[in-house]
Amino acid sequence: MFILTFEIRLLSNYHSGAGYGKGFGLDSALLREADGTPVLRGSGLAGLFRDSVYRLLKLKPLSQHDSAEVQERLFGSPARPKRWHFSSARPIECQSANAQIVQRVRIDPRTRRAEPRKLFSQEEGNAGQVFRFTITCATIDEAALDEAALLVAAARYIRQLGRSRRRGLGECVIHLTEVSGTEQTPPDSWEAWFLERFERVWLRGQPAPVKSTLAKANLPAIPDGAGSGYAVRVRVIVRLDEPLLIAERAPAGNQFDTRPVIPGSVILGALAARAAERCDLSDPDHYRDFVALFRRGSVLFPTLYPAQEYNDNLYPAIPAPLGMLTCSVVPFEGNDPGHGTYIAKDVQECKHCSNRLEPAAGFVVLRRNPPYTLQVSRASELHIQVDEETGRVKTGQLYGYTVLNAGQYFVGELLCTDEATWARLKEMTGITEKTPLTWRLGKARRRGYGQVTVWLERCDTAPQTWTQISLQERVTDSGQPISLTLLTDTIIADPWGRQVVGFAKEWLERVLRLGPLQIQDAYARTRPVDSFNATLGLPRWRDTVLMAGSVVWFQLQAPPKDWPARMQKLETEGIGLRRNEGYGRVAFNHPVYERREELQESAIRLEERMKPVSGPGQDTFMAPWEKELEEKLTKKLAPRFAALARWLYAHRDESPEVLLNQLNAIGKPDQTLIDAIGGESEYGSRSKDNFFVQEGKAGIRAICEALEYLKKEDRQDWPRGIAVLADHLAALAGDKE
Repeated sequence: MFILTFEIRLLSNYHSGAGYGKGFGLDSALLREADGTPVLRGSGLAGLFRDSVYRLLKLKPLSQHDSAEVQERLFGSPARPKRWHFSSARPIECQSANAQIVQRVRIDPRTRRAEPRKLFSQEEGNAGQVFRFTITCATIDEAALDEAALLVAAARYIRQLGRSRRRGLGECVIHLTEVSGTEQTPPDSWEAWFLERFERVWLRGQPAPVKSTLAKANLPAIPDGAGSGYAVRVRVIVRLDEPLLIAERAPAGNQFDTRPVIPGSVILGALAARAAERCDLSDPDHYRDFVALFRRGSVLFPTLYPAQEYNDNLYPAIPAPLGMLTCSVVPFEGNDPGHGTYIAKDVQECKHCSNRLEPAAGFVVLRRNPPYTLQVSRASELHIQVDEETGRVKTGQLYGYTVLNAGQYFVGELLCTDEATWARLKEMTGITEKTPLTWRLGKARRRGYGQVTVWLERCDTAPQTWTQISLQERVTDSGQPISLTLLTDTIIADPWGRQVVGFAKEWLERVLRLGPLQIQDAYARTRPVDSFNATLGLPRWRDTVLMAGSVVWFQLQAPPKDWPARMQKLETEGIGLRRNEGYGRVAFNHPVYERREELQESAIRLEERMKPVSGPGQDTFMAPWEKELEEKLTKKLAPRFAALARWLYAHRDESPEVLLNQLNAIGKPDQTLIDAIGGESEYGSRSKDNFFVQEGKAGIRAICEALEYLKKEDRQDWPRGIAVLADHLAALAGDKE
């Protein structure tokens, strides 16, 4: 792995926008990670380097090179994947005050006055910050060194980044600071070494041609006589190091929304790509094994569901079953049990308030006490495409990404038929057990998205991750009502190829092979599944799936003698089509309905190398402060508080103690003024009651409590905290209309 590490030093304020504002006082916010760290996304950095290379190749000394060919070689094209991966850039050091809010106005060129309604505010990152990022190539050869020389020269040619870079913002310098993965003798300065190579190769010569990326491994074939069934279970733990975009079918041409899970087809594709790079698929044995592993079901690749990280443990979760209901008014949500949960077949309304019931939302954490539901953390980001000639955004080229935030964990189980298959999968893909592996998944994975750390470990004797309790304990009597819960999306086709849209006696008897049965209750949802063939560049066939969480209760009428073994096989192998892609996993009598208190062994201990990584630029003040304000100031305020918000913003450089003293005396006359006009008798009484002592008393109390909280924080965070408090008050005190 050939890695170039660069540092960006900001010489002026910059603005790299997220595409949205924050509340009343901020129209355009900086792009930040979920923990509040400012970030320069890899897609923007790749665009900067592409633009810099384009401008370099327009210079006369480099005119002998074909600009389009060089850019395709470095940055890829629809027909040619790029060789270089751009990471996102993050601050080297934590700075509590890393940004400020600046107001701007648009001037009418004819009247030279501010245009109506054209006052806006934007968040600008402060000058002096240093960001670090990497550019990575999977191979190291002469061609890669020549390309690296051009990238280093392009980095030195960049002088501005972000918005309004022609108006003084975003002035920067970029330097190469470190190189790893090469056997070259380290010179005194890698940057000078690459710039000298740039002069020799690109100014006076020609770069080396790109050859085969990886040498093909000579691997033995799977031995004959491989067993059947799925004897090898491997737990897969994924930690998101960068935002992840597993795109659903785009509802609009330029908007891409992520799935809340990592589908098995994504894991299959990632490992199949690694195998295709490492192995010579023109060899008949290698091709046979490749097809057996990735297309014929020798390996079942898992759908990965989010897991809750707590106290260095992971608690797996499953999609909330449709048969587990909660009160629609006081729901079971997060760590709040609400009015409890109910089984759909037994109860029709809430026992506490008699309101209607609805399915629980999100994912149910398999944790005994307390009960939890889990929602994945997402963020929205916008991207633009810049015209190379004009340096401006092309019309209509605005793209929206809804991504999974970095720092989250996902868990699932991979199944192999036997030891030989598992060994062959490791040989063909280069994966290893109990070692952190770096994979890239999803969309834009070469532009600051999709990098994950993966941990694989055998769990043949451990409880099944998504059920925890053995089947023998869950189903003890064939005569009792039995629930069948779909743990993942499931595709069932009838004999004519039509895909089912609900639970029916006919297909259940045919697929389960447990004899005649009688359906007592069923709850199901469906959705279409669209996918894409990256090799052919064409969409695949659309399937209709029964969604994960669908459930049916049935009773066996005349079960076969080996019904426990058949149920065990169904839970292991799944049902329906595309099971090797993670579809069709099921569970009988899942303990989440009535036996949650027995989930004692669900915690998965995190290895030290898989624990959360805290970024150096993490802002530890703003997120807790905003949460405190949301808890203290929850109700709409009277319009008079807007004036108080302006006063707080104007006095944001004062200490919270001074502001508290002045708030306690708000609306009261100054004693010095009373004495000057002749005392209380001359001053008289107010003609109107003090609003802030009467109707606004609760609001003033909440503001004072917030300032008391702020007093305990670091002094350098006080101005920011008071400014945010003022913005929050202004939003709550806005015009009701």
